[in-house]
Amino acid sequence: MPANPAARPFARLVLMVAALLAVVTGCSSIPTTGPVGTATAHSDGNALVDTFAAAPRGPSEAGGETPEEILQGFIAAGTGAADDYSVAREFLTDTAAETWTPTDRVLIYGADPNIVPGPDGSSYSIRLEVVGSLDNRGIRTDLASGTTETLSAKLEQEDGQWRISAIPNGIMVTEVNFSLLFLSHNLYFYSSSYDFWVPDTRWFVQKSGIAANVVKAMLQGPAPYLQGAVTSAFPAGTTLARDAVPVVSGAATVDLSADVLQDSSDLNRQQMALQLWQNLGNLNNVNSVTMTVNQRSVDLGKESSDLVEPISDPEVGGTQIAAYQNELVYFKDGQRQQIDGIPSVAAYGPRDPALSLDLATIAFLNCERSALFITGPNQSVRQVAEGTSLTPPSIDPGRWTWTASQTGSGSSILALPPDGAAEDILSLPVPWLAEASVSELRISRDGARALLVAKQGGRSQVLVAGIVRDGDGVPRTLTTPLELAVTAESGSGIPQPLPVNRAKWVSEDSIVAAQTSPEGQVTPIILGLGARPQPLASLAGITALSAGKGEQDIYVQTLTAMSKRMGNSWYEVAEGLTDPSFPG
Repeated sequence: MPANPAARPFARLVLMVAALLAVVTGCSSIPTTGPVGTATAHSDGNALVDTFAAAPRGPSEAGGETPEEILQGFIAAGTGAADDYSVAREFLTDTAAETWTPTDRVLIYGADPNIVPGPDGSSYSIRLEVVGSLDNRGIRTDLASGTTETLSAKLEQEDGQWRISAIPNGIMVTEVNFSLLFLSHNLYFYSSSYDFWVPDTRWFVQKSGIAANVVKAMLQGPAPYLQGAVTSAFPAGTTLARDAVPVVSGAATVDLSADVLQDSSDLNRQQMALQLWQNLGNLNNVNSVTMTVNQRSVDLGKESSDLVEPISDPEVGGTQIAAYQNELVYFKDGQRQQIDGIPSVAAYGPRDPALSLDLATIAFLNCERSALFITGPNQSVRQVAEGTSLTPPSIDPGRWTWTASQTGSGSSILALPPDGAAEDILSLPVPWLAEASVSELRISRDGARALLVAKQGGRSQVLVAGIVRDGDGVPRTLTTPLELAVTAESGSGIPQPLPVNRAKWVSEDSIVAAQTSPEGQVTPIILGLGARPQPLASLAGITALSAGKGEQDIYVQTLTAMSKRMGNSWYEVAEGLTDPSFPG
């Protein structure tokens, strides 16, 4: 078989097996308790260190603290993940300390908690202004400004000192401390075709045991919004044989339960090995990965001719398509270029053109955005769909063309197969869009996710949903989406929601969004699946966005010119072009 990129990690995995077997047993003491996490490494790569050094204090040795002070101390101790949150457990009764599960949930709060005593002198309410939460799988949910939550707690005296006898599982941390304690890290799953890596952003506490926590999270499967849209090489129910993944001099050994090998083929085991490498290789203390079962190396077999290393964060090239004087043109290397071999489209008043990655398919709307057309080099123009307020088309890696249409109070999702005609178009059943008006639909460059901007109940939302496909790659529906918070700090420092009507993929896990307007200042904003919103420089009269690869490859269009991002400013690159779009 000719050399291919997949062979590099495959060979590295095989070569490390013998060396690692000699040291597996001696490394089993690496701690792995706590939520999944990301940590930094010493220069020798042999030990992980906590980057959040402020150690919380336990109850006063002198005693005499009030119930309110005990609760305040317990909340503050949520920053101490060491030894399975041993300091926080000091504020609990012996019985509660044994049953309390700190990793069950993280509540991220803004203003100081309000502790309110109950009528009986032993029950209390903790009222929080919650800005977000993290579940036990490291999946973060951001909440609307002004969201509050009340937790109930009970206290009793133990050895003459107040201690907490009942409180919900989980910890509470300020938004500032959360950013110090946790970092985001992408898990990776295969696209349904096994051609692409699809990121699943999780939040990890910064403590030792990161490799084991990443593997455990991956083996549990994707986040809910990706279930059915991605796949794993590991069969359901696969677990670590022990609660550790030793990392010695950069070499990680993953010891799995024996059932992982049941009915597995050489190809399947090689796909497992690649997936482990993709998930652990980005950790800064891991440079090779070996898979074992019962501390014996897994025979990966002869490299399968069907093994292809999936593409991570796919490129889209440097060619954009746009409308110019009622015709379609390319924009590349700062120059407008004629598209050879396509017919005139001036009669349709073309808007919002889209381009496939191979440049073979072009889609566009008419000026009323009521009809979708397909053409390309040496092709005629054919109408393939009609609707109301159609969204700019998007063409996925398999050359399916997508758009959304307004239908009464809601929206429908339309998908046209490659080289399809009007009778081939699919209307996907998406129940959660029954009352939502979609203004943007963009398929991710891995083809597994859909980015939508929708308005419902007077509020705009930026949503990411998984695309569920059948065995032939035909899209069938969209999963219940993940909502991204689109906020900006107000004068009081409290994040406030922002309206949005346009959004584009910038990378595998970041998006640029804006509320376009031909008048007034428009501030585009970068949204990360694992990052806080980042406002860009404002520009007057932005009417469209386009994005290539990376946060510096972002373009905006005004009524007079197209401009490109440079640092935190914009500079003009072309005049007369409208609705520019990179492939996808």
